Amino acid sequence: MNFVTTIFVLYFLPVLCIGWALRHWPLVYRYFITVASIFFYAYAGAEYVLLLLLVAALNWGCVRLREHEEWHELPCPECGKTVKLCIKRGYKHWPLVVCITLHVLLLAFFKYAEPLFLMLNDMLGAESELNAWLMESGMGDIVLPAGLSFYTFMGLSYSIDAYRNPEQKPRSFGEVLSYVSFFPTILAGPIMRSHQFFDQMGERSAQSSDFSEGMSYILSGMFKKVVLATYLSQQLVDPVFASPEDFSSLALMVAIYAYTAQIYCDFSGYTDLAIGIARLMGFQLPANFASPYRSLNLQEFWRRWHITLSQWLRDYLYIPLGGSRRGNRYVNLTLTMIIGGLWHGSGLNFLIWGFFHGIGLVIVHAWHNLQKRWSHLQLRPWARVAAPICAWLLTIHSVAILWVFFRAKTFSDATAVLGGITEGRDGEGFSIQILLIIALVLLLQWVGPRWFRSFADFQARMPWYVQALIVGMLGGAVLSMGPEGVLPFIYFDF
Repeated sequence: MNFVTTIFVLYFLPVLCIGWALRHWPLVYRYFITVASIFFYAYAGAEYVLLLLLVAALNWGCVRLREHEEWHELPCPECGKTVKLCIKRGYKHWPLVVCITLHVLLLAFFKYAEPLFLMLNDMLGAESELNAWLMESGMGDIVLPAGLSFYTFMGLSYSIDAYRNPEQKPRSFGEVLSYVSFFPTILAGPIMRSHQFFDQMGERSAQSSDFSEGMSYILSGMFKKVVLATYLSQQLVDPVFASPEDFSSLALMVAIYAYTAQIYCDFSGYTDLAIGIARLMGFQLPANFASPYRSLNLQEFWRRWHITLSQWLRDYLYIPLGGSRRGNRYVNLTLTMIIGGLWHGSGLNFLIWGFFHGIGLVIVHAWHNLQKRWSHLQLRPWARVAAPICAWLLTIHSVAILWVFFRAKTFSDATAVLGGITEGRDGEGFSIQILLIIALVLLLQWVGPRWFRSFADFQARMPWYVQALIVGMLGGAVLSMGPEGVLPFIYFDF
């Protein structure tokens, strides 16, 4: 269910009104939110609701089985009768190992079964008996369930945090299900930690800032997705990546930066919508973007881009691998980014995307170590001005080029786009509006947060009916600027 469709509005308005009416009864409210979230997910794929229930059950059971209890029969010192005494002997770790293993197998099956089947199909040949059996079994038609990558990560964070913090009380199955199925985050994040969600499930009174900031986020997300991302996608990016041979070298180069702008507007637009929708319900979701295209190196980029995924990979993968304390820090960084790339997809292009981001992070860390050794050297004034500009240009171009492997369906498609730039050929061009939108997206990296804060503060000072009028007018203007029908969000595929 796309956030910028009429069907979602018809779904969300009753959920919002009934939800606020039930906030004084936390248990009833939690059941209501859970049912509403499952209904939302069932609209995206009713056949995979059982999979969502399985993930919730795995993580709930994992935490419930963590306590190691031993029962002993001891004589009572007062009456002499034998009594049973339960002694807790710490925590068993095998449930967590089983839980993590099953989650990895689940992700691997849905992400990699189809490409492995296609590879096996090519190796065996069309007339092979095994190939015929595989075709009949439907192995070539496996579809990735909507949101699987996100709600499995949320579930795992609950289980792992419970083992890391023994004082954290186990939650009921209903609470775990309400957490992993929460509809603003289930399809594409942000990846909430369990404590962030459970701390906000209690009784809470409505605040005026919930409406003003929530609607500001929704308008921001709609503008990014409906107007900017959709225009870039339809007018240049999709045609170029579908038939790169038809376009000039200059158009191919512009398409790379157009996709760089598109994926930011698309994903941060979705995040703004999710944050705004949750805010209207009284929930505050974690930030997921912080002007990533103003970064001066790849390390800073990953602190600003898809923040909740970066933090998840750091806390549950990079640090357990050894981080910077055990083993080779650079190997741990590269492995983390490769796994992050493979989390997005199974193709060679995702492996390359993750690998080179890992290599880029290694270079940044090595450079920082050299800077510490050279800290006694003083740069000339012109160098202090030029250094950050050069660093920004290097970072934004590196990110843009690597996005080609992320966008292309195959490795050969990515090389066709990049190779076409160097040929200096003629072909179809592009409109000047594309360059203007790219420039606007870059400008938003610096002034966007300030504009957003000013608009939200202005809204908060207005009466509620004036706020509603402004939101209605701006929302209608945004929708009128967009095309008929809005494309699905990019991260719905991951």
